[in-house]
Amino acid sequence: MRREKKQELELLLLTMFAAVPLYGTQTVSIAPLLIFHAVMIAIAIRIAMGKGADVIPASVMRALGIAYVAFYAIDAAVISRSAIAASTHLVLFIAAYQPIEAMHKRNDAQRLLTTALLFIASLATATHISIVPFVIVFMFFLFRQLIHISHTDSVATGDLARRSGIIEPPSARAAGFYVTGTTLIGVLLFPMLPRVRNPLVPGMAEALNNASTGLSDSIDFNKDRSISSDATVVSRVWMGQEAIPFFTPLRLRGMVYERFFANQWLQGRRDFVPLDIRDGATRIARPSGVTQRATIQQRLVSGNRLFLPTGSYEVIGPSIYEGPTRDIYSIWNRRDLVSYDVRLARSTIPFRQRPPVLANYPVTPAVTALARQIVGTETDAMRQAVLIERFMSNTFTYLPDPAAIGRPISVDEFLLKERRGHCEYFAAGMVALMTALNTPARIVGGFYGGQLNPLTGYFVVRRADAHAWVEAWNGDRWETFDPTPAGLRPGNGSSGFQAYASALSDSVNYFWDRYILTFGLGDQIALVADAIGRIRNALTRADIGAHRGVRDFLTLRSAATAAVSVLFIVVVIAIARRRRTAFDLLRDHLRSLGIEVGQATTMEDALRELRRHHSDAATSLQPIITLYEEERFSARSTPSRTAIRKRLQELRA
Repeated sequence: MRREKKQELELLLLTMFAAVPLYGTQTVSIAPLLIFHAVMIAIAIRIAMGKGADVIPASVMRALGIAYVAFYAIDAAVISRSAIAASTHLVLFIAAYQPIEAMHKRNDAQRLLTTALLFIASLATATHISIVPFVIVFMFFLFRQLIHISHTDSVATGDLARRSGIIEPPSARAAGFYVTGTTLIGVLLFPMLPRVRNPLVPGMAEALNNASTGLSDSIDFNKDRSISSDATVVSRVWMGQEAIPFFTPLRLRGMVYERFFANQWLQGRRDFVPLDIRDGATRIARPSGVTQRATIQQRLVSGNRLFLPTGSYEVIGPSIYEGPTRDIYSIWNRRDLVSYDVRLARSTIPFRQRPPVLANYPVTPAVTALARQIVGTETDAMRQAVLIERFMSNTFTYLPDPAAIGRPISVDEFLLKERRGHCEYFAAGMVALMTALNTPARIVGGFYGGQLNPLTGYFVVRRADAHAWVEAWNGDRWETFDPTPAGLRPGNGSSGFQAYASALSDSVNYFWDRYILTFGLGDQIALVADAIGRIRNALTRADIGAHRGVRDFLTLRSAATAAVSVLFIVVVIAIARRRRTAFDLLRDHLRSLGIEVGQATTMEDALRELRRHHSDAATSLQPIITLYEEERFSARSTPSRTAIRKRLQELRA
């Protein structure tokens, strides 16, 4: 009875455990999960106290079960508006009902099936690496429960039911064996299993649609702004050591704000331009200066939009188009993660010359006066931009938390009164000052900096690295400026042990993202092609080696070498035979006569045994054994092998 209570509690805990990942995947809302776990915990407490599982009377649960048939349709159509969420709610209800039902009839198999359905719902909607230990732990206890049910069924049938004292086999050891075996088989088979796009549904990472610093659809200074400190990785960038001095710190641009309305900065004109792809590459600009290549793995955090490094002039891999606005690029197919290469240039010139329009920011006389004061007598637009950038960086105060201002303020208030704010205010303020000087400028949103992973050599860009800066038109292309103080921009990561711990954690996550979540058909084809190539090369080398070996063997020098080798082997065998002891010679002769001589057998014993079967042979061998014993036990340490060998040869003749 005590053991049955333990198994019942373990099954309840396993069912609760199966639903835990649903809190992170957001497949269903938190409320039904909390209700489910509260009911299951209450049942577990009653079982532990030796009471029944009927937290809710069985009759009430049966009535609720009948009513749930109609409620399911309402849930799917009106409440959840999702068949997946409604089905998960139904499984949660069944899982809570079954322990109460078990008071009246045994339903262990059905309960395990429901638990497995919860497990599948959790597994199918989770993409984080933490799902791996969850799967292993769940499968261990599931196997334990299956072994227990199998044992219980065996005991309940046949003659075993009449026996007493039957002990259940060690289920933990067997479960561990099965989990280990299935895990190893899964790892070995994983690279070649057929698959569709992975992952099927979004995982634990949220979208960035409510983030600030230029990642939202608009920059609304009428509302309180917030900066996310989320460390979720949004991009990883590889580039050679020779490229780092020219193309770092990284700027991954994905938003452009060119229009102003009611204290809001809005994205530029909507545009959609299909781009030609040739030999797997799409040109988006003309390069100028130093060029290098970089590899990028990016999580699509804003629709299908790519966050390309500043200076990108060619995208290699996916098919892309220009949109949803000018100078911003997106991928055709919606994915969660995308990997591609880019070619970078020190500066780029647009393919299509589209003269920019001066920003429609309503410049006041006070802002114009401030702009003129900053630039003085300078007339060159780009040198004016440098002066404004330097002035704002040195004299304005950066606030890492926009809420520290205490209230929403306008761009004019930021420039003329407060002179403190976060990067969006710095960028908007510089654009306003450049507009006052009749120079086209715009706000650019994306990510800045990143942190170099010393273990893998790539730059890690996180949600917390979201940033806004400025682009100004120099007459034929846009140039980048950033009035935010350099030391206060994102990407100033930790150092020492914390940095290496973070690098190790990200390396594991990268392996999971790249070789598990996004390991698709293309990777499988490349894996097979690589294996075929390696096998072909190995066979070619073996064939060449065999031909070369035969050719070398047929040469005179090789023949002489082979003859010397054979002679050496013969000499070694002859020496070995001559070094055999007298005991070995006599033992071999006796064995030829059918007498086995063991380690503890003396020659007298062997001779006595020989007399029983072959008296004549024993009489002939007697003098030789006498010679052996005289020499063996005399002052000489070794009997004369030569004399004994000669006598034995004469005897055989």
